[in-house]
Amino acid sequence: MARTTYFGSASRFTDLYQEPVDHLLSPINGHQDVQLVSLTEAIEPISSFFHGIQDQVFVALHNCQNPVDGLTQDESAAIQLYTMQFGGGPSLYLLLNQSLRSENRGELKPWFSFLKLFLTALHKLPSYCGAIWRGIRDVDLSSRYQKGTRLAWWGVSSCTTDCEVLRSDQFLGQQGIRTLFSIECMNGKATEKHSYYKNAEKEIILMPGSYFEVMGHLNPAPDLHIIHLKEIKPPIVLVRPPYSKLETLNTLLDTGKSHSFSQATQPKPINNDSNKMPSIRSGIKNFIFLIVKGLREFRPENEFFFS
Repeated sequence: MARTTYFGSASRFTDLYQEPVDHLLSPINGHQDVQLVSLTEAIEPISSFFHGIQDQVFVALHNCQNPVDGLTQDESAAIQLYTMQFGGGPSLYLLLNQSLRSENRGELKPWFSFLKLFLTALHKLPSYCGAIWRGIRDVDLSSRYQKGTRLAWWGVSSCTTDCEVLRSDQFLGQQGIRTLFSIECMNGKATEKHSYYKNAEKEIILMPGSYFEVMGHLNPAPDLHIIHLKEIKPPIVLVRPPYSKLETLNTLLDTGKSHSFSQATQPKPINNDSNKMPSIRSGIKNFIFLIVKGLREFRPENEFFFS
């Protein structure tokens, strides 16, 4: 399969230039009906896309022998594999996101087994509701994100709760043109306990098919462009949950509590009042106030956005 990749300085947190935000793609479907298998089995259909991915799988499984959050070893390792930066070729997150963003949904079929395992793991994690950040360097994306526009991000979106993480040259850096996304999320997934980098990045993942409204723009410095997004519920299901109808039925029968299944299986949101960005309903005025307030909290030596 011929694949077009770019992976020079791109990281999980900056991999968003190729998001097709100008039009909505067809919903993602079919992965929920495949059998849930081990990570070793799940990567077999995609192993030819990578150089030595079996070694990376071994590392991920080794590091996830005692998983937390109720995940299995394979589920936790699937998240860790997503976070790993491969040497000598594209990392898994780049090719996965490339397929998730493709208009040809057939490109996703080899990924179904991994996607099933990966999304199953994410669905088990508590939902995070609050302010998160991600961005991209060397480009101004403001024209693609007009105020009032609604759009979907089809890739797995790695974000952080800490702007300081983006100071590194690996991410946005301190100079040059940068686009920073300030995101009010309601269904983020805190994956730092399962990440290869653990607590270093304070990562929150937005799942494929996350849907947003553009609330406004801000330009606090000539080369810094801040775009405020608010996660909202999409009008249709853009990505099917990783559970087939048969699996759902079996769960109902096993628990014997069909009347409370929906409540029992929904992860409880993380209560994060200290980080939570209030809903902005009065337009750009409140948005600017919140952004400026947040930027003032940086120590002078850490005001890297204005370097």
